[in-house]
Amino acid sequence: MIVAIVRHAKVDIEWAFWQTSAEYDKGCSDYDFAPVLPVTVDLPDAGFRRVYISALSRTEATARQVLGDREMVKTELINEVPARSAFDCGLRIPGVLWDAFGRVQWILNVRRQPETHAETVRRAEKFVDLLIERGEDCAVFTHGFFMITLIQVMKKRGFVPDHTRLDYQNGECVVCRR
Repeated sequence: MIVAIVRHAKVDIEWAFWQTSAEYDKGCSDYDFAPVLPVTVDLPDAGFRRVYISALSRTEATARQVLGDREMVKTELINEVPARSAFDCGLRIPGVLWDAFGRVQWILNVRRQPETHAETVRRAEKFVDLLIERGEDCAVFTHGFFMITLIQVMKKRGFVPDHTRLDYQNGECVVCRR
């Protein structure tokens, strides 16, 4: 069984460097609805029977660029890990700090974040169970931060990825075999 996991194309949005918590939260929301830029993906020619996309539009737009007009299965199980500011504050701080603070809260399962680390792992496990149950070669168009958890869960379930990273690039493909 071959599963090609692809990170969506680069999103056409410009983030402000300095942001209040409200500006950061609005930026996260805007990102979910912004269009993507053109991308080239090195996808293996495996005759994928199924193509999975997340419920966020950037994965479908990427998959259509790469695979054209074909049937795709949309599922929230492979959505990006949602982000929110770590606390309410009118002070402008760098966006990368908002990202870092929020991800630390996510790892620590702090309920301020829309989803905890434990919930993300359970979501990834449900999706991997679905893949194993179907047992067919497929392509999965998902998101960079979620890919880390997804691939960790896949490894625990007997998949072998061709490579792993902590920062997947837009359009990057990881091929997992079982």
